[in-house]
Amino acid sequence: MSLKQRIFERALRKQASRETRFPHLDRPLKVMLLYESDVLERNDAIKTIRQDLLRRQMDVTMWGFVEKKEIVSLVLPQSRILGLADFNMFGKPRDYELADLKAEHFDLLLDLTTRPLRPLKYLALYTNADFKVGLNLGEGIHDMLISPPNFNAEQGKEAGLEATWLYDQIMRYITTIRSMD
Repeated sequence: MSLKQRIFERALRKQASRETRFPHLDRPLKVMLLYESDVLERNDAIKTIRQDLLRRQMDVTMWGFVEKKEIVSLVLPQSRILGLADFNMFGKPRDYELADLKAEHFDLLLDLTTRPLRPLKYLALYTNADFKVGLNLGEGIHDMLISPPNFNAEQGKEAGLEATWLYDQIMRYITTIRSMD
């Protein structure tokens, strides 16, 4: 196990336990959307997902990550893309990013990460949310996991898994579970 992984697992163990609350989709929710940005920072699929959440009367904050040093997108209160310069050598967000992340409380974290990227794992870990859902990448952060058949977490996008598919699965399960109780 690498030093970076050991440090991440230590941070995971140090997290205070929290009370999980399943989201009620019939009420307005404050949602954090995490995703891997495309290199050009256009993210058309993520913008479509955001529009769908806005149609559902949800307040959406989006944080993306791209593996490059210089980011050209503006940092806005509701949307930002982080790059390598926003994280330390272990993949942990810098203090100023952590302060912004921890300052907000969300009803729901939708983690649309499709491959194990340590910076996005840290963002999911430190997001203050009542309910966290994402792909089963084996890190133990989320309250609900989506596990596609024959999925290898190391492949992610190379396996053809896309954020829109993951979003559709998450919303299908959350809606189904909600309608049954």
